[in-house]
Amino acid sequence: MKRLLFRRSAVGLALGALAATGLASVPSPAQAAVSNAWVNVYADVHDDAGGSCVATPTGSSPSDVAWSDNGLTVTHSYAETGTVTAPGNDVTTMSSSATSSVSSTPLGAAPATIKATGSVSASAVPNTPATVCDGHASASTDVDGDFVLPQPMWATVTVTGTGTGGAYTGGYVEIDLPDGSLYLQATKRSQGTVTALLPAGSVGVSVETWIDAYGGEAGRNTGSFAISANIDLQPVGAGSAVSGKGKAYAQFGARDCATGNISAAITKKAKKKAKQVLVKVNGAKVAKLKGKKLKKRTLVLPAAPGSAAEVTATIKLKNGKKVTVTRSYLACS
Repeated sequence: MKRLLFRRSAVGLALGALAATGLASVPSPAQAAVSNAWVNVYADVHDDAGGSCVATPTGSSPSDVAWSDNGLTVTHSYAETGTVTAPGNDVTTMSSSATSSVSSTPLGAAPATIKATGSVSASAVPNTPATVCDGHASASTDVDGDFVLPQPMWATVTVTGTGTGGAYTGGYVEIDLPDGSLYLQATKRSQGTVTALLPAGSVGVSVETWIDAYGGEAGRNTGSFAISANIDLQPVGAGSAVSGKGKAYAQFGARDCATGNISAAITKKAKKKAKQVLVKVNGAKVAKLKGKKLKKRTLVLPAAPGSAAEVTATIKLKNGKKVTVTRSYLACS
């Protein structure tokens, strides 16, 4: 059994349990659309004190709305208002609202991105500090969906939480796996990123927010909270975009995850105009080509499959100039 790997850089985020799990391939369709995918919003106002307090809420929360991994954005929202009254002109004015959105590119073996947001607000303000009632305004959002990964993939989850006021608030992103979960809790002032290697098989995603405002608790009468989540899925060994002005002289191809090695090629232009090509993997020299060696057009660059890799070629041109080309690769395991 290999451990589910993760890297994180987070401020104000709590990382939950991440269980060990296997990385063996699980039979599944080449393209697996999201299923059981819903956007839920909830808003409610009522009274918690009882007795002589009478609540007059309006409406009821709407049904869930379905979403899919078709690239389209689905948005769902709801708001509610009401009052709680008691004898002696004791009135608490209440309101709550919730809005959520989600979009996803096709989920399967190719790179994909899921974006979700949730925003809630609540207010329960009495007209007298001596209220005998306890008006309660609450709201929540929930984006859920299940899909199947046909192969292991790296998931980079970026979460931002913002909020105002003294009402109780919270939010989180959770990725459910057969043998564990990745859990990131967001607060009113938090931002962070976690990268985890997900095994092939079933995956569940949930992005939630909630808020509770109480008229009977000083300082807890109003507030708002919002969460923004971005889940980027990349195949193991995937390469970044190529950068640098040396792209015309050296090219870096795909990474072979069976060995960890990376393919490279020296172009015809380099043979004509380059004096030397120096190739490094993670800062270590792996090839130095000059003279007749520049005629060698293809290279295999060794790299440990369990580690990320950055390859760089520095090209010294015959005219004295120097250019570079760089590409980064995700780990294979």
